[in-house]
Amino acid sequence: MREPQRVVDNTTKPQGVIVPRSNINGLLVAFLLAVFSQPSLDGIAGAEDSPRVVMPNHHGAFFQKYCLDCHDAQSAEGNVDLETLSFDLGTLQSAEQWQKILNALNSGEMPPEDERQATDEDKTAFLETLSKQLVAARRLLADTGGQITMRRLNRREYENSIEVLLGIKVDAGDLPDDANPGGFDTAGGSLFFSSDQFEQYLKLARTALDQAIVTSPKPKIQTRRIEVENESNRRVQRLYRYHEKGFERWEEWQASGGKSPTEFGFADDNEAAFRKLGWDRNGADFAHYLAREETQHGALLTVNEPNPQVGLVIPDEAPPGQYRIRARIGVLGDPDPSRTFIEIGFRGERIDSSIDLIACRKVNAPISDPEIVEVLVDIPILKKPLTVDVGVNTGKRVDIGERVIALRQRMPNVFKTGFALRRDSIAKTGANIEPALWIDWVEWEGPMIQQWPPASTQAIFFDDVDRAKDADYARAIIERFAKRAFRIKEADPEFVDRLTGMCSSEMDSGKRFEEAIKLPLSLVLASPGFLYLREPASDPVPRDLSGEELAVRLSYFLWSSPPDDELLAAARAGELTTAAGLARQTSRLLDDERAMEFVSGFTHQWLQMERLDFFQFNPKLYPEFDASVKLATRQEVYATIGNLIRSHGPIGELLKSDTILINDLLADYYGISDVHGPAFREVTVPDGMPRGGLLGMAAILAMGSDGERSSPVERGAWVMRKLLHDPPPPAPANVPQLSRLAGESLPARQLLEAHMEESQCAQCHRKIDPIGYGLEHFNAVGLWRKTEQVMVRRKAKEYPIDDAGTLPDGTEFQGFFELRDRIAEREAMFARGFVENLIEYALGRPYGFTDQDLSDAILTHGEQNGRTLNTYLHALVQSKAFQQK
Repeated sequence: MREPQRVVDNTTKPQGVIVPRSNINGLLVAFLLAVFSQPSLDGIAGAEDSPRVVMPNHHGAFFQKYCLDCHDAQSAEGNVDLETLSFDLGTLQSAEQWQKILNALNSGEMPPEDERQATDEDKTAFLETLSKQLVAARRLLADTGGQITMRRLNRREYENSIEVLLGIKVDAGDLPDDANPGGFDTAGGSLFFSSDQFEQYLKLARTALDQAIVTSPKPKIQTRRIEVENESNRRVQRLYRYHEKGFERWEEWQASGGKSPTEFGFADDNEAAFRKLGWDRNGADFAHYLAREETQHGALLTVNEPNPQVGLVIPDEAPPGQYRIRARIGVLGDPDPSRTFIEIGFRGERIDSSIDLIACRKVNAPISDPEIVEVLVDIPILKKPLTVDVGVNTGKRVDIGERVIALRQRMPNVFKTGFALRRDSIAKTGANIEPALWIDWVEWEGPMIQQWPPASTQAIFFDDVDRAKDADYARAIIERFAKRAFRIKEADPEFVDRLTGMCSSEMDSGKRFEEAIKLPLSLVLASPGFLYLREPASDPVPRDLSGEELAVRLSYFLWSSPPDDELLAAARAGELTTAAGLARQTSRLLDDERAMEFVSGFTHQWLQMERLDFFQFNPKLYPEFDASVKLATRQEVYATIGNLIRSHGPIGELLKSDTILINDLLADYYGISDVHGPAFREVTVPDGMPRGGLLGMAAILAMGSDGERSSPVERGAWVMRKLLHDPPPPAPANVPQLSRLAGESLPARQLLEAHMEESQCAQCHRKIDPIGYGLEHFNAVGLWRKTEQVMVRRKAKEYPIDDAGTLPDGTEFQGFFELRDRIAEREAMFARGFVENLIEYALGRPYGFTDQDLSDAILTHGEQNGRTLNTYLHALVQSKAFQQK
C-alpha cells in the first residue's frame, strides 16, 4: 500500500518558485507559495495484508426469506439493496451498511408489521453472528480508520486567534468558505488551503496589523451630546416643505384651465398626481408632528414617517475603538408593551430605515422621568465616506454607514409593514399611530482607552520604546511574534532570517520601522504555522499528543481559540498527562465565558440552525417576528445549552424542562410576565404553557416552516434527525406534487395525507408527517395558535387543528404535550445522537463505524453520572481518540 501523502512543513525551509502575479516581491511570494504547495492531508498507513471479517454465506437465506421482496436490486426501497450487499465487512462502507441492518432488526423497525416476521430462531441466529462479526470488524478497521486530518483554522477560529494574538477584531467573511454540507466547520477534509488563497490571508493580516500597530499620540476621550430635536425637526420641516411645494404647484396646475403639467415643473400627469398624493398622505401628519410639544425639546419615534429613527454620527476623525452610546428615553402614554423596546444599530446604506442590529433594550420609564439607555459599540476604521442621493429637494444623506448609530422603536419592517400601518391609520383616523417612545438626547463617549499605546501595540513592540529600531530589534519582534502565532512551535532561524531581511529591505526603501515590520508579521499570519492546527504524525501508527499539542486541541475544541497561559503552563508542567489534571483544566475551560464559542459554534451546526436564515418570514403575516425577536430566539437555544453546561444539567432538559432561559424581549414574545432586562435568565414555565425543551423554542419551530406556513414535514424530519436519532433517507429525485389537491387552499394535514397516496412518498412520510402533526399548534414563527389560518381567495379561513399522531415505532400521542413526553422517554437515543455529533465536531472528521466503541464508552460513562452535558464532554476529552494523533 502506498503511504498517504503528508503535510511537509516548509515554514523553515523555503523553496524558490517564481510567481509573476503579485504586488510584493516576486521571490517573496514564491517562497511562501512553495510552502503552501505541499499536500494538506496526512494519514496513517495500514498493513498490506489484513485479516478478513466475513458474514457466513448461509445467512443469505435470511435475506431471501424476509427481506428481498422489498430490498432486492430492483426494488431497493429506501435506497437499501440487500441483494448485492457484500458479505465482507472489511471496509468501512460495508461495515456501516451491516451496522444499519443490525440496528433495524434490533429496534423492530424491520421487517415492517405488515410483512412476514422472522421467527425467533432465525432472528436470534442471524443477530448473534452479525453482532460478533461487527465487533471483529470494528477492531480491524480501528487500526486504519479514525485518523484526524490536519486542517487549517476555520473562520471562527481565525477571528478568535487574531483577537487573542493582536487584541483586535477582524471580519473573516472574505476568507475561504468553511462549507461542509451536512457536517461541521471543523472537518479537516473541507479545510484545505491553496496557493491562490494566499493573498486573501496576507491582505487580511495586513489590515489587522494596521489596526493593531498604533504610533499616533494618545487620543482624548471625547463626549458629544446631540439634542435630537434640532436635526429631526430640520429633516421633517424639509420634507414638509417638499410635499407642500408639490401640492402648491398641483393646485396652480389644476387652476390653469388645462395647461400642460410640464409648465408647472411636473414631468407628466402621473408625477403631478403622485405629488398630490404625497401631500394628502403626509402634509397634515408632518404638520402635526412639528406642532407637538414633545418635539420642541426632543424627538418622537414614529411608525414610518415622519421620524422613524434618530441617527448619531461618529465623525471621521474619531479613532476606531470602543465607544459608549447613551440615550435619554421615555415612554409616551400607555402603549402596547411590545412597542416599548428601542433598537440600536448601524444605519444601513439603503434609505429604508434599515439597521444592522446591535442591541434591543426595553424602556420602562415615562416621558416625565426618562431613563438612560447605554450600550457599548465597536467603531471600525472608516473605510470610505458614504453619501446617497434620496430625491429632489431632500438633499444628500451623509448620515449612513458603518460609523452612524441609529435608534428606532422596535418594528417588524419599518419601511414596508410600518408604511402600511401608518397608511391604514391615517385613512381611518386622519393621523399616524400615536408614537410610543420619545428621545431627549443621544451622546457618544470614546474611544474607551484602557492603556496607551494599546495592548495590541505593546504586545508586538514589547521592549522599551527608546530601543534602537534596527535589524536586531526586528529579529526579536519576529521571533517572539512567531512563537505566539505558531502556538507551540518556535520558528526556524532560517525563516526568521528571511523575514528580518524583508524588514530591513522595507526600511531601506524609506519606510519607518513601525511600517516596515508589518510585512514580515503579515507573512507570519499567512504561513502554515499560524493557519494550520499542526500535529505532526511521522509514524504510521497513532501516537499520544504532547502536553502542548493536547492543550491546543482542547482549547480549540472548547474555546475555538488558542490556549491561554494557564493552560500552556499546565501542559508544560505535565498536568495534562494525568486524568485529574486534564479534567481540572477541562472544567476551567467550560466554566469560562469563552466556552460559549463552543456552545454557539457546535449547537448552530448540530441543530442545523442555519435554516433560520434560509428564507424571509412574511412581515405582513408575522409582524411580531422582527429582527430583534429572531435574534433573541436564536440566543435562547445557545443560552439554554450554555446554562446546562455551567450548571451540570442533564441532557434530558433539552427534551422537556420546567424552566426556560429568556430575556424581557422573548418573555414579551411568549406572553410571560415579570421578566426584566436584556440578560437571559432562568424562568419557571407557567402552568399549561407549551415551552421548556427544544420543541418549545421559537427558533426550532420557525426552522420548520417556509416563512409563510408551518411545515409538518420539515418539523417531523428534524425531530427524527436530531431528537430521535433516526434520520429519514434523503428525498428521492423528482418528488411528485401534493397529488390531486396540489394548489388547493387546505390545512397542512389534509394536503399531506393526500401526498401519502403516492406510493413513492408514503414509505418515508408515514414516519415523518405524523410527528409534525403534533407541532401544528405552533405557527410558522413558533407562537401557539388554536386554529390554522389558510388564505382562501384572499380571505383568511380558520381550520381546526388535529395534532394527534404517531412516532416511527407506532407509539401514539394526542397533541404536543404527549408528543414531548413520548420523545423525552427516548432520552438515550437523543444522547447517542448528541455524542456522535460531539465526536465529529471535536475530532474534525465524520463520525464512522470505527467510532462506535468510543461513543458507547462515553454514553456508558454518562449513564453512570446523570447524563449531564459536562459528563459527555469530559468523557470525550479523557478518551484515547481525543488524546492521540
